[in-house]
Amino acid sequence: MNPLVMAFLLVVALSVFCYSMVRKIQLLQALAPADRANHLKERFKNMMVLAVGQQRLVGRAKERSSGIMHAFIFWGFCILLIRSLMLYGEGFQKGFELPLFGAPHLLGYLYVALKDLVEGIVLAMVIWAIYRRAVVKPERLHNTFKAYLVLVLIGILMVSDLLYDGARFNLVQLPGFSGDIHIFNNPQYGSEILWAPLSNMTAALISGFSPETLALLMGFMFWLHICTQLVFLNLLPYGKHFHVITALPNVYLKSLDYPHEKAKLLDMEDEAAWENESLGLNHIHQLDWKQALDLFTCTECGRCKEVCPAYTTDKPLNLYDFNLNLRQELTDNEAAIIQRAKLVSGAEPSGDEADTLNEKVLALNSQKQLVGDVIAEDTLWACTTCRACEEVCPVAIEHVPRIIAMRQGQTLIAQSYPKELNPALKGLERNGNPWGIGYDKREEWAKGLGVTTLAENSDVEYLLWVGCAGSFDDRAKKVSVSLVKILQKAGVSFGILGVEEKCTGDFARKVGNEMLFQMLAQENIETLNGYNVKKIIAACPHCLNTLKHDYPQLGGNYQLIHHSVFIEQLIKEGKIKLNQAMKGTITYHDPCYLGRYNDIYHQPRSVLQAVSSDGIKEMDRSGKESFCCGAGGGRMWMEESIGKKIYLERTREILDLQATTVAVSCPFCLTMIEDGIKEMEKVDTVRTRDIAELVAQYMV
Repeated sequence: MNPLVMAFLLVVALSVFCYSMVRKIQLLQALAPADRANHLKERFKNMMVLAVGQQRLVGRAKERSSGIMHAFIFWGFCILLIRSLMLYGEGFQKGFELPLFGAPHLLGYLYVALKDLVEGIVLAMVIWAIYRRAVVKPERLHNTFKAYLVLVLIGILMVSDLLYDGARFNLVQLPGFSGDIHIFNNPQYGSEILWAPLSNMTAALISGFSPETLALLMGFMFWLHICTQLVFLNLLPYGKHFHVITALPNVYLKSLDYPHEKAKLLDMEDEAAWENESLGLNHIHQLDWKQALDLFTCTECGRCKEVCPAYTTDKPLNLYDFNLNLRQELTDNEAAIIQRAKLVSGAEPSGDEADTLNEKVLALNSQKQLVGDVIAEDTLWACTTCRACEEVCPVAIEHVPRIIAMRQGQTLIAQSYPKELNPALKGLERNGNPWGIGYDKREEWAKGLGVTTLAENSDVEYLLWVGCAGSFDDRAKKVSVSLVKILQKAGVSFGILGVEEKCTGDFARKVGNEMLFQMLAQENIETLNGYNVKKIIAACPHCLNTLKHDYPQLGGNYQLIHHSVFIEQLIKEGKIKLNQAMKGTITYHDPCYLGRYNDIYHQPRSVLQAVSSDGIKEMDRSGKESFCCGAGGGRMWMEESIGKKIYLERTREILDLQATTVAVSCPFCLTMIEDGIKEMEKVDTVRTRDIAELVAQYMV
C-alpha cells in the first residue's frame, strides 16, 4: 500500500490515543489507593468467566438473546485483532504475514475461514443491535448518538474488510493483476479464496466491476478500514465505550473475599480527617482508583436500574444517572485532582509553608459537594443495599460501597441524614437495639424454654445469636422460640448471651454512622472473646453478615452459620426428622443478605423440600435476582414516602403466584412481607412463615 501514509496515520492516531490514556491513568493514580493485587489465579479465572466468557450476559435467561448478540460482537473483535495486525503490516509491506498465520501454515488458512465467518456474524449482530435500539427500544437502553455511531463504525469495519477481500479475490484471478496482489496460495491447502465463502459471496456481488474499479475499490476499502479503526480507537476513552478497554481489568480487579469492597474502618480519633472532611465520601477526589475505574467501565446498559427495587418502585435512585453524574464530576475535576495529588505527595512542609500548601490543596477541591450538588439526598437514601444491581452488572461494578461511603460523609461530617432515623439510632445508643426497649428485657422471650446464658454456662459448642428482632419484635420472637425447640430436639449444645447481647451495628453502619457501629461492635467483640466464642448460629442474615464480614476488621473472628444452613445439616445427619406433611403451594423469598451477600440459596430450599409434600413454586424473581423486601440498608426504619412501596411490589408477586405459604429466613423479610399481606387483606389465604417455624411444626 503506502508506508508513509500508514506511518503518518499510526503516529497521529496512537499519539492522540496515548495522550488520552495517560491522562486517565494519571487520574487513577492521583486517587486514593486500593489493594487489588492478591490472589492472581482467582482473579484471572474471574476475568475469563465474567469478562471473556460474558457469563452475566449469555448466562442470564431473561436477556440471553441480547447477551449472545453482545458476546458475539466482543468475541468477534478479539478474533479480528489478528486481522488488524495483518492489515497494518500490509500497509508497510506487501505480502506481510504474521508468524504461523501465513500461507505456509494450516493455521493461517483456518484463521482465514474463522475470520470470514466472524465478520459475517458480527455484521449480523450489529444490524440486530441497531434494530433493537431503533425499533424494539428496550426501556433500560438510552438511545444516544454515540451508541449508534459506534455500531455504525463496527459495521463499516466489517463491510470494508469483506469488500476489500471481495475486490482482492476478483483481481487476483485476472491475468494482469495476479502478481501485484498478495493472496495465500499453497500447493497443499490451495488458494485462500477457497477458505472464505462469505468474501467469495461479496466478490460475486461486485464481479461485474471493471478491473480499474475493483482496484480502486480495494484500495479505498483498505484505507477506509484502517481510518475507521483508528477513529474508533480514539473514541473509546470518551464515553461508555471506554469499557472496551477497561472491562477486562475491572473484572480482574473485582472484590474476591466479599461481593464488593467492605466499608472502610474509619479512624474516628483522627482529628485531621474531621477537619478536611475525609471521613466517608464527601468530594470527588476522595474516591479510590478502583471506584473511579468502575465509573469509567460503566457500559450504560441500564441493567442495574432495571433490577433495582428503588428505581422500579419510582424512587429517585437511577444507578445509570448515578454513575454518569459521578463520572462527569470526576472528568470535570481531572486536572485539579492530578495537580492536587502532586502537591500532597511532595515533601511534608512545616510552619507557614504547610499553611500555604494546605490553602493550595483546598483551592483544588471541587466546588461541589457529592451529596446535594452531584447526587440528590433522596437518591442516596433510597438504596436498600440489596446488591441486585451488582449481581447483574456485566463488568462487575460495585455500586453499594460508594453509597455507604457517601452516607458516612452525610452522617458524620454534614450531619445530614433522614431525621426519622433518630429514634432507632438513639435506641442503639441507649439500649443496644433500634426499638429502644430496655436491654434488660432482651432475654424475656426465652423464659420457660430452659435456655441458658453463657454467663450461666459458657461450656457450649454454639452461641445462638438471637439478634434484636428475635429478642424484641413480637413476631420474630416466635422464630426464636421455634429455633430453640429445633436445637433442643437435636441435642445441640448452645447458649445465648441474653442481656449481654447488643445490636451488631449493621443498621448503624449501613446508614453511615460508623462511630456508633464501632462502639457496638467493640462491646460485642469484648463480650464474645471474653467467653471464647468460636461458633455462632444466627437467624438474621444481617447479623450473620456483620458478624462474619465486618467484625474481623475489629478483631472479632468467628465461624458463622445461618439457621437455615444449620437446620439442613441437622436433617441430613438425622438429628431431626420431618414428616413432610405440609400441604399447599409454598414459595420462598430469598433475603438479599443471605443470598447475594453470602451465597446461600440451596440450603433453605432443601429444608422446605423436607417439609412440603407439594414442593416449592419459584417466583420469577428468585435466587440471585430475588426482589428485595425493602428493609435493607436502614430502610427498615424509614417510611416509603416516594413512589410505590417495595414490600407491596414483592407481595403482589407472591399473590400472583397463588401460593398459600411464603417462607422466609430473615426477620426483616418476615415483617415486610407479612405487613404487605395484611395491607392487601390476604391474611386468610396466605401465611408468612420462617423456615424455623415450619421445621418446628413438622418435626416428629
